[in-house]
Amino acid sequence: MSPFSILNKLTNPHPPSLPSSFSSSKQSTYYLSTSLPSPSIQALQTPPPPHQLPPSSLIFCLKHPRLDASPATAFFLQCLPDPIMFLHYAALFIRPRLALGHGGGGGDGQPGGGWRHQLITLELEEKDGLAATSGGKIGVSLDWVERARQEVMGGKKHVEQALKEFKGVLLHEMVHTIQHDGGGSTPTWLIESIADLHRLFAHLEPAHWRKYGQGKPDKGWEASYDTGARFLGWLIGYDEAEREQAERGEGKLVWEPEVVGGTVPGPTPTGPEGAQATRYAEPPSAAEQQPLGRPNARKARSGPYPDFVRLLDSRLVYERWDEGWWQETTGRTLPQLWAEYLAYYQ
Repeated sequence: MSPFSILNKLTNPHPPSLPSSFSSSKQSTYYLSTSLPSPSIQALQTPPPPHQLPPSSLIFCLKHPRLDASPATAFFLQCLPDPIMFLHYAALFIRPRLALGHGGGGGDGQPGGGWRHQLITLELEEKDGLAATSGGKIGVSLDWVERARQEVMGGKKHVEQALKEFKGVLLHEMVHTIQHDGGGSTPTWLIESIADLHRLFAHLEPAHWRKYGQGKPDKGWEASYDTGARFLGWLIGYDEAEREQAERGEGKLVWEPEVVGGTVPGPTPTGPEGAQATRYAEPPSAAEQQPLGRPNARKARSGPYPDFVRLLDSRLVYERWDEGWWQETTGRTLPQLWAEYLAYYQ
């Protein structure tokens, strides 16, 4: 005989042991019970309450199509077998260079607190462009990965170049999950330029990027991406640090900002977030390709302001973007800084 037997079958619409939510309609209910007491059947212990992860922890999730059904996915994971580990180290690389102090501000805005997005999802998916980030989700275009795969298969590109591109785009998108944007009020060109600035820090910039001093005279900063990254690099003094490092023959510089203290203004309301789409920068136009001489170290220049980007990010935790911050922080307006930047490299 089975260890279970049917005790009864009821059509009573109000069985005493049923929740009240089931009492509104008639139903057949079967109750199962052991025929004889069994020592092997014991009551389960009450599970412990959910464990809350500390705010300093990051949770990563990877989603992708089946490898046997997606050659692009297989190629991406052959180039970068552990993209989650790369994102983890990217986050640790970005934070001290973006946050004011190595602790950084979390989603609660507290220095040294948690991350802005504790759950980071990386998804390889069919989509246009290269990649886009919304909240904590990074979507990488398999169409773009497939183009890179075809270039490698056709001998137009080395696999090392494809790997560098993948890492550069992932680092760029990881910046978007960490940086603050004043509730969507920060200009898109600045958001993207800050992300590409960190590609410069990590030496993951493509060879075709514009050089220092290249850009249109009239609002050239709006070209964003590599153009804006070089401009911000000049503003914080990274260009001079790179040049001095190269002159000493010490190889590539890894940007190590000093940890500084500071006060953060009080909170103001912020709005919803938007997806940030990544693309390659367009080649510089003829108007942007000025003859670039070696900058004179004694040439007049503003700053540099090593903490400028981190100060902006700390304010954007609480405040909406204000164009007056350029002059408040540097003593010059954005057009004045841009003109000085171009003149410095002529």
